[in-house]
Amino acid sequence: MEATMEKQDIRGITRMKLPKVGQIGILVRDISEAAAYYSKLLDVGPWYRSNTVKHEAVYRGKSISPDLDIAIAFQGGMEIELIADKGNAEDVYSGMLSKCGGGIHHLGIMVCAYEKKLEEMKANGVEVLQSGVITTKGSAVTRYAYLDTVKQCGIVSELISTTLMGFPMPHGKLIMDIGCLTGDVERIKV
Repeated sequence: MEATMEKQDIRGITRMKLPKVGQIGILVRDISEAAAYYSKLLDVGPWYRSNTVKHEAVYRGKSISPDLDIAIAFQGGMEIELIADKGNAEDVYSGMLSKCGGGIHHLGIMVCAYEKKLEEMKANGVEVLQSGVITTKGSAVTRYAYLDTVKQCGIVSELISTTLMGFPMPHGKLIMDIGCLTGDVERIKV
């Protein structure tokens, strides 16, 4: 994905009412190594690894089964997400990994009305690159959609909605600590 911004006519775009950006997604080759570097060099941590049991996704209209290793930490109210793509399939991560080996991939926005916000984005001409559902060991369910906002914003955007037993779950260190008890995540020792 080339991050070239083009001038576009924005008169037809409806102003989106979204929560603030809450996540920076970063592609890495190895989660444990990256978490150690972020902890020791930038004082980011503690890190929590997702215990994913099921991940279903659609990339550009095609069903895929991503094989990812995901870790999360928090710094100054911002969620830092490290993603290592362990699979060989073409997906929203593969192009960037093959071109430059990783780096900042997306900005994430946690939303409650996932379907409504996704439809609003589509109505504004924003295409979905990849969407999916991740279920973790403790039954937390995260729905996500990577949006092609590269031309407009210079980066991919992501809508994220996490629930547990149907209730919206905020993202934060306390929730991750609880997730350690439920089996949804585990602490990464660095």
